[in-house]
Amino acid sequence: MSVSKEMNHPILVGVGQITHREKIVGDSVSAVDLAVRAIDACILDSGRPEIRDRIDTLSVVNMMTEFRDSPLPEICARVGIAPAFREETSMGGNNPQLLVNRAADRIMAGECKVALLAGAEALYRDRKVWQFMNFEKLFARMRGDGGILGDVRYGESPHEILHGADRASHIYPLFENALRGELGMSLAEHRAYMNGYFLDMVAVAAGNPLAWFNHGKQMDNITEPTAGNPLFNFPYTKFMNPVLAVNQAAAVLVTDTETARKPHIPRAKWVYLHGGAEAADKWYISERLSYHASPLIRFTVEASLETAGLTMADIDFLDLYSCFPCATIIAAREIGLDIHHLPPLTITGGLSYFGGAGNNYTMHAIAHAVERLRRHPEETGLVTGVGYFLTKYAVGIYSGREPGKAWRRPRRNLVQERIDALEPPPFCLKPDGPATVETYTVLHDRPDGVPWPVIIARLDSGERCLATAPHGSDLADRMEEEEFIGCRGVVTPGDGGPNLFQ
Repeated sequence: MSVSKEMNHPILVGVGQITHREKIVGDSVSAVDLAVRAIDACILDSGRPEIRDRIDTLSVVNMMTEFRDSPLPEICARVGIAPAFREETSMGGNNPQLLVNRAADRIMAGECKVALLAGAEALYRDRKVWQFMNFEKLFARMRGDGGILGDVRYGESPHEILHGADRASHIYPLFENALRGELGMSLAEHRAYMNGYFLDMVAVAAGNPLAWFNHGKQMDNITEPTAGNPLFNFPYTKFMNPVLAVNQAAAVLVTDTETARKPHIPRAKWVYLHGGAEAADKWYISERLSYHASPLIRFTVEASLETAGLTMADIDFLDLYSCFPCATIIAAREIGLDIHHLPPLTITGGLSYFGGAGNNYTMHAIAHAVERLRRHPEETGLVTGVGYFLTKYAVGIYSGREPGKAWRRPRRNLVQERIDALEPPPFCLKPDGPATVETYTVLHDRPDGVPWPVIIARLDSGERCLATAPHGSDLADRMEEEEFIGCRGVVTPGDGGPNLFQ
C-alpha cells in the first residue's frame, strides 16, 4: 500500500516588529535602521537563526523617508544576506499583503525557497515629518528604477489636484460623506456612529505594547470638534486621522512546509496562507462607480475565499485596513457584515491608534495574525491592505490549520478583468449647467487657512464633475451644518481655475 506524499504549502515561519518610541533627532535613526532591527527579530523568531543563509528573496515595502536611494543594498549588507532576487514596491498600503501573496506564488512555482518581506518608517521626529519626505524625488527615483513592483503613477489626476482632491486626508472625507448619505444617517447620527467605531479601536490598542497609543485612555468624544481636537477635513477631526508620525518596522519570513522541515523550523511556528488576491480599482476617483461602495473589495475577498475553499462564516477574526472609518465600514458592508452589530475589525488597534507606519501597516497586522494563530491554531483570520484611495486592495487568509488542498489561486487578471469591465459615469472637465451633489467635503488644512469645499456633482446629463465654491461664499459653513448630498445647484467652468458650484 503506497502512502501519498504530504502536500506542500506556503507558510509564514518568522515575524518581527519594532516600535521605537524615542523622538528621532536629525538622522540619528533611519527607517532602514528600524527595518534591520525588525528583520533580525524576525529571523530569531523562526527558531532557526541559520535560515538567514537560506534567504533567496528580499522584498521591501516602499519607505517614504528613503527617497534618495533604494534601501535594498544597505539592508542586504547590514542583515548579512545576498538574495538573488530583490525588489522594492511602489507606494501603497496594499503592498505588504501583495508581497505575501506574491511570495507564496513564487515559492510554490519553485522560483524561490525563502522570502524575507520587510518595511519601516521613521517619522516621529524632532521636526515636522514633511521635512524628511520628498514625494517628488521619491516618485522620480521609482520611475527611474525598472525593478519597482507596482504602478508608479500618482494616485490623483491633475484635474483632481486642481480641485483639492489631492491626498488621502482630502479624498477619504468624500467617501465618508457619501457613505453617510447612503446609510441615511443624519450628521449627528453619523458622528455618534464613528465615535463608537473609534472607541472600539482604542479598546483593541489598549495594552498592546507595540501600539503607538496603548494607554487605553477613553476620550469622551473623538469625533466632536474641540479646541484640542479641531475639525480637520469635514467630517473628520484631528484624532480621526491615521497617525503617521511613528517609528515602526515589521518583517515576515515566508517559505513552504517542505523547505521548513530541512532546518527543522518548529511546527509551532508555522502559520499557513490559505488564500489571497489583489487588484486595482479605476485609478482616479473621478472614474469610480460610486463613493459609498467598492466592487474591488468584494471581488478580491470573494477570490481569496474561493482560493481557500472557505466562506465568511469560517473567518474568526479580521483586520480590515483602517486608515479612515469609511475604508473599514465600506469593506465590512462589501463582505456582508451588519455594520450595526460589528465584530472587532482590527487586531492591532488600527492606523489611528496602533500607528500608520507609511505603507507598511499591514505587515504589522500580518505579524499580529501570525502570533495570534500560533496561540490559537484552530482559528482563521482575514487581513486586508489598501493602497491610495481604495484604489488598490490586497487580501490574505491565514490559519494555524493545514489547508486541505494545494495552493493554487486564479491568475490576478481574472479579478482585474471584472473591475476593468465596469463602466463608470462619463466625466466632464468643463461643466456648465444644473447639477446635483454626489458627495463633498470641506478642507480646513490648506495653507491659507480658508475652508475649501470639494464637491463632486452630477450634471442633469448624468456626467460627473468636480467643483468648489466661489471665494467668499457661505457654502462651506452650510455644508457642515446641514446635509448637502443631493442638493441642487449650478456648476460653471473655471477660467483657468477650478469649476464653481453655487
